[in-house]
Amino acid sequence: MQYDYYAFEKEHLIDSLNKLELASEKFKKGKRDNNKSVCEQAENEIKKAATDAVKIEPHLSYLWYEALNSDLKNPVRDAWQKNLTTKKIPEDFRFIPNISELENLPALSFMLRVPFKLQKPYLSKDDRSFHLLDNPVRKDKVFQTPMVASTSWKGALHNAMLQQLAGWWCGLDEGVRKQRQQKKEFVAKRVSIGRLFGTEKGFQIDDKKFDSYLDNLGGRDLARLYQRYIRRYLSSTGFFSGRLYFYPTFFDKIALEVINPHDRKKSTGKNPILIESVPIRATGKFMILYVHFGAIDESQVAKDLEIVAEGVKAMLTVYGFGAKTSSGFGIVEDQLDSQGELAIRADIPELKPPEPEVKPSEPDLPRYLVAPGQIDPDFLNPDGTFKSKERYLQGKSGKKTGQLYDKAKKWWDNERPIAETAILEIIPEPKLTPKPAMTEVSFNKLSELGDRTKEIAKHLHQRKEISHDS
Repeated sequence: MQYDYYAFEKEHLIDSLNKLELASEKFKKGKRDNNKSVCEQAENEIKKAATDAVKIEPHLSYLWYEALNSDLKNPVRDAWQKNLTTKKIPEDFRFIPNISELENLPALSFMLRVPFKLQKPYLSKDDRSFHLLDNPVRKDKVFQTPMVASTSWKGALHNAMLQQLAGWWCGLDEGVRKQRQQKKEFVAKRVSIGRLFGTEKGFQIDDKKFDSYLDNLGGRDLARLYQRYIRRYLSSTGFFSGRLYFYPTFFDKIALEVINPHDRKKSTGKNPILIESVPIRATGKFMILYVHFGAIDESQVAKDLEIVAEGVKAMLTVYGFGAKTSSGFGIVEDQLDSQGELAIRADIPELKPPEPEVKPSEPDLPRYLVAPGQIDPDFLNPDGTFKSKERYLQGKSGKKTGQLYDKAKKWWDNERPIAETAILEIIPEPKLTPKPAMTEVSFNKLSELGDRTKEIAKHLHQRKEISHDS
């Protein structure tokens, strides 16, 4: 299929490539003849032909001359670099859900949305082999928009949480690690990570096999405790899915980075390598969904919420995501690009903003009415009949007063019976289905995320205590 596509595109490229080769021959001839004007004209023709070829298919054009070992690949690459842009994916595709859709999910589910801005470039490796560069950034296959795949986010966050756990455990003195309280905390943290991401890589339910990273980190005794917990509470087979669901992130910019590897002996640069990247200050949206299943446990969800917030902040600002994170790539700014949101399917009135009072709009009534269907008593006799015009105008003057009486009399004779009937026939308002309880909090910096999650976790712990007391 791919071969057929490029064979088809090659037919469209013939004209542009021929012009490029003719212009190249013209440039060589002008150089031999030492004709400066011919060389300049040929250079312009080379640039135009290369630009036309890039508009049709840049990668085939470049790799064609790469295979022929021709220097014409260079103007093709230069033209491609100048026209390097990205397309925005239309919102109609809805690859990323709205926070409001959390209402359709089980209780205690939560959704986190972080609109970030890159502090360092983002690098990754696309699975496309037929490309002008050896190091293209990961892109959507249809729109060719730079992206972070949902699976990449899962791996980056999982790795950040593992490093946090390893850093905490290795930072303890050997004597402290042997204390029962610290051992229980290690297993509890490992269980939380397991609940979020599912079965660990290399994990075995058999008490005799200890192949995973955390098995070796904590030791066999703690590994056995973890295995027993998994068998008893999560899965007898050891295989289970996590509670976190990830969504892709699409960027609004694309650029090129130059990496120049140095010779270790001579400390001099070798051939510079051109790498496609997402540049500094490019924006994207990180979003995850947590779905709690099984028996409702507020304290468990509270712990998961806190550890997720800590992990997300560490991943985005410390450990990074994508390739070459050890060199500082894939880090975001603490200040968000726009307001971040955290929503949970739980009713926490203390964290909800006060709803503004909506005053009913007063009806626009004519001057002879005091309420809908109710005429001004000044037009009526004591027995409820309508006054004559002479009696109403006694003590009053002005042409407008007489006109007002005429309008009131007309309403009394023609529209009053209809208005009174409409008031009597009150149509009951349909009962609205109450929306599921949901609480939303916002934050403008990643450093504020921890405080927001602690507020929610505190109320969830309190609800757990109240339910036990009752």
